[in-house]
Amino acid sequence: MKRSIVTQRTYHVALRPLHPSTTPLFVAIFFLSFGALLFQFVQTRMFSAMLDYHLTFLVVSGALLGVAGGGTAAAVMDVRARRPSSAQLSIAGAVATIVALAIETRIDPVSSGMFVAAGAAYVLGVIPVLCVSWVIVRALREAPEKSGLLYASDLAGAATGGVLGYLSIGTLGGQGLYGVVAGTALLGAAALLVPRPSRVPLRVGLLVVAIATTAVLSIWGETLAPPRPGPFKSDTMGVPHEFARWDPLARIDVARIGDLGDPGHYAFLIGQGYAGPRPPALMMTLDMGAFTPIVMHATDADLAVFDASVLAAPYAVAPRDSVLIVGPGGGIDVLNALRQGVKSVTAVEVNRTEVALMRGPYAEYSGGVYLDPRVHIFEDEARSFVRRSPELYDVLAITVVDSFAALTAGAYALTENYLYTEEAMLDYLGHLTPDGVIAITRWYRDPPAEIARTVGIADGALRRLGNDHPERSIAVLKHGLLGLVLTRNGPFTSLDMQRLRTFADQRGFSIALDPLAPGGQLVDLASAEAPPTDDKPFFFDSVAVSDILAGRAQLPYGYAVLLTTLVLSLTMATVFVLIPVYRGARRAAGKALPPGTVVALALGIGFIAAELVLLQRLTLYLGQPALALSIGLAALLGGAAAGSAVSPRVPLGLRSSAVASAVVLLLVLGGVPLVTSATLAAPLEARVVIAALAALIVGIPLGTIFPRLVAIVGQPALVSWVWAVNGTASVVGATVGTIIALVGGFTLLGLVAVVCYAVAAMFAPQPRT
Repeated sequence: MKRSIVTQRTYHVALRPLHPSTTPLFVAIFFLSFGALLFQFVQTRMFSAMLDYHLTFLVVSGALLGVAGGGTAAAVMDVRARRPSSAQLSIAGAVATIVALAIETRIDPVSSGMFVAAGAAYVLGVIPVLCVSWVIVRALREAPEKSGLLYASDLAGAATGGVLGYLSIGTLGGQGLYGVVAGTALLGAAALLVPRPSRVPLRVGLLVVAIATTAVLSIWGETLAPPRPGPFKSDTMGVPHEFARWDPLARIDVARIGDLGDPGHYAFLIGQGYAGPRPPALMMTLDMGAFTPIVMHATDADLAVFDASVLAAPYAVAPRDSVLIVGPGGGIDVLNALRQGVKSVTAVEVNRTEVALMRGPYAEYSGGVYLDPRVHIFEDEARSFVRRSPELYDVLAITVVDSFAALTAGAYALTENYLYTEEAMLDYLGHLTPDGVIAITRWYRDPPAEIARTVGIADGALRRLGNDHPERSIAVLKHGLLGLVLTRNGPFTSLDMQRLRTFADQRGFSIALDPLAPGGQLVDLASAEAPPTDDKPFFFDSVAVSDILAGRAQLPYGYAVLLTTLVLSLTMATVFVLIPVYRGARRAAGKALPPGTVVALALGIGFIAAELVLLQRLTLYLGQPALALSIGLAALLGGAAAGSAVSPRVPLGLRSSAVASAVVLLLVLGGVPLVTSATLAAPLEARVVIAALAALIVGIPLGTIFPRLVAIVGQPALVSWVWAVNGTASVVGATVGTIIALVGGFTLLGLVAVVCYAVAAMFAPQPRT
């Protein structure tokens, strides 16, 4: 683990001593670490908004490359007579942060291409972290006796930055957080300046610039650096936006066409034969791609349009007393349920900004649909809410919000989605009334991979519940590019299908899967592959790797990005991290493979694999990727830093530490699914505490190994080498780990992490006498 190098006492180069008072250094480390983790957080949000959130693994890979590169820079450059001061590096990190924001938002992903935009953002994201890493590694080399306090400052800053990013992005905005990152780097630079009276004006100037940068980007960020949507977010291109706000889950925009809006935003839901009036609507988008319409208040005659919508189909075969809507967004599902005469509508929305908009600025426009006394809105994650709800529902509805363009191109192939897994379907089926139905609306492509996967999920869940003929409990309705999968615990009767067929015929829809005569393409596709599970939740990854290798299928866009990232990161790490330090390591070791190489490689891959598994488990558990990243990463790094700090006091060798890490990983990663499943219904606050404890427990033993490796190899050139190998392994491991999860699931990736620490124990070099 790259951050845990605390014993570089053996460097024999002439190191410059720190200034007499080291308190400003601790303050500077706090601010720099604060900004570094906050930078990673806001980069993930910018990637999500502009390019899609399945590409946020690029941020992790780039940050790890920056950490590794900073260590190499400190080893190679700090031995020279002329080297940049720590204050200058901090200022460079601040400038690099603003430059990253400016260039990332100036490159048009549509005209320049996604690979150019993502590649530029990847490289730009490395530099600020590299500058911070350089300063921290230099401080550890020059004051090893202060390593405990330095790590405490590092940990406190990183933890604070991760949590503050989650809490403040809604107030300051994405661009404003870039200003905070730059500002904290400038504050770090001010603290690092030698305390002389002549430096007071410079310190004051840095403070003023830090405040001004944050203020300007928070207030005018949307004007100065508006994010540009990528080619798979064309739903928002060219549409005037009247509202934009960032929050931890997504960037929310509201667009208006014309004075009142445009009914075309929900036209894809309506039967083509409907000729009556259609009320106008606004378009609310999430991360500039996924969309949900806000329908303008209208008369009953105007709302008759929803009687002709595919959303009304479940009510042809189910009672209308109680409905649960997952992700109501702009309220069209709620409006439709009320139109169909439902007595009680429960809606669960994880995005609080959407709820605030529908209850506030857009309440009048929407006719107060969220304020209707029959409607009960809960701000919560759907899986957790369903798990702990004691209610039974006649209809449980989940309506598509994804971009069809992105889906068709395969951009979502790397995306995890815990709403569409076998375990999720089990939860849904357990909360239906005897005649209730689950209604899941997805895009109907050619071939209909998504619909078939939904059918497969329903089939698998029903079989796990003991249903010997699940095909009799699944029906599919088709309308244009939409498919509606209806699932219930018991079989659909002849009367049910007569009602559904009459409903479809009157509106120009068709029955794609008849439970009274199941068969055809959907059944064949559904039975051809295993359905997504919580362990392998890649619902949109519908192309088998074997088909790609055999030439039977084209490489999906998401896979292309993944492989490109692997080549780019490996090339950059080799050229800028490994090669500069290899010659010295080979000379010091007297052989081609310096000691500690295998261990450093195993530790780098093992740590990032464990991190990916843990963060994905916590994403399911907390229901919010940004919250899981903030809490999980802060606690994991905190535990690792604590382990590094106490490692000199624990009488264990490198081999014993590696064995202990492998055992803890096996127990925790194996036990986390059991604990999270048992406590998924707990309040969010309790789940956050449990998640943080799990990450902390994993981090502590993992942080004890690398300091011991450094102490064993001893010589400065070898220390630099194992640092470089460890960092490179982590950079490449971030991408390779994603591939392993896609192919074999996160349990397999967790086993890879355990094996890596076992390998580290097997190849642990002997301590020097």
